[in-house]
Amino acid sequence: MFDQMNFEDFCFEVIDVSVTGTPDVHITQNGITFTLKCIEDMGYPQYITPMIDVKNKAFAIKACKADNEHAIRFSKPKGEQKRAIATSFSAIRRVIRGVMGEEWQQKNRYHITGIWYAEAKAMVFNLNAAKELPPFLKPGFVPVEK
Repeated sequence: MFDQMNFEDFCFEVIDVSVTGTPDVHITQNGITFTLKCIEDMGYPQYITPMIDVKNKAFAIKACKADNEHAIRFSKPKGEQKRAIATSFSAIRRVIRGVMGEEWQQKNRYHITGIWYAEAKAMVFNLNAAKELPPFLKPGFVPVEK
């Protein structure tokens, strides 16, 4: 049947694969990465304010204006931001790892799915819900067994 049809005879619809997944943050020894879905859900904010709730062990990024005292540059506009945002944000990493203390292994990576609070324009990450991942290993690296 298909071999007798022209392409125009089909009723294809384009599948949008530009942004998929979940609004996640990945925290490693060297950096922090926010998925494109996280950026999209937040509305591609040009600036954010990083926040920490020590008592509840939560990390948040809140969209803000450039003139906010604690604003840091974040996303390009929607049409220009094509990838996840990976940055060192060393001060943020140190604070998060400090809050988690012994619960997190220094060498490991952590993956957390965020919750979007539209009214506050904030993405909140429950640090207690972080999924621990092994460290990145360089290609060809063979660990030595002790």
